[in-house]
Order: sequence, then C-alpha cells, then structure tokens
Amino acid sequence: MMNNEKGFILPITLFVVFLLTSFVTFQVNQYKIEKEIIHEQNELYTAERLLQMAIVDLQEMIEHLDDDLYSGNLHYEKGEVTFVIRSETDEIISIHLISNTKRQRSKQIKYYYYLSKETVLPWLTE
Repeated sequence: MMNNEKGFILPITLFVVFLLTSFVTFQVNQYKIEKEIIHEQNELYTAERLLQMAIVDLQEMIEHLDDDLYSGNLHYEKGEVTFVIRSETDEIISIHLISNTKRQRSKQIKYYYYLSKETVLPWLTE
C-alpha cells in the first residue's frame, strides 16, 4: 500500500472537467443566440421583400386610380401588405405600406409618387 496519497490528481481533473463543461455550455448558448438572430434577420428580409413587391404591384394600380383615398391589402406567399394611398397634390400621392410576415414581423414605409413623371421619391422608414 502507498502511504503517499495526497489527492493531487482528483482536484486538477475536476477543475479541467469544470472548465471544459463551462466552455461547452457557453458555446451552445452562443449558437442558440446566433441562430435566433439569423431567423430574425430572415424575417426582416422577408418583410423588406414584401414591401418591394408591393411597390412594383402598386405602380400598376396607381395608373388606374381615380379616388383621392384608396386602401387595401396585397396577399403574397410569405405574408401580406396593407397599403393606404392618399392624394397630396394634383401631381403627388403618398403611399403608406405595412408588411406583415407569416410570423407576425412587420415593417412599414411611406413614400411619395410623382404622377406626371411616374417616379418614386426616396421613402421614409417608420
């Protein structure tokens, strides 16, 4: 039997296992956070794409518009866009768009459209 057992290896082994477990736990939490951020970025990108598709579709509707105030919904595969068109002057109309994705993420913009030039002014993100 050995008389020189002072227990040197067990505390070091426990300390190394604790450090390794802490590192793995930290990395798993970082992975979950990054995964959630990527999903959120994808949803915001989808909301932005919905707005862009609505702008293109509304340009065709604007040419045949007769009312001073017009509103409605545009339905797409990834969500829907609610719009309100108001006549600001004889030459300019304002268009307010709100996109909603299937996961209930939304984004809204407001922009102005010149009827005579058929051009879009830079829009305001709200």
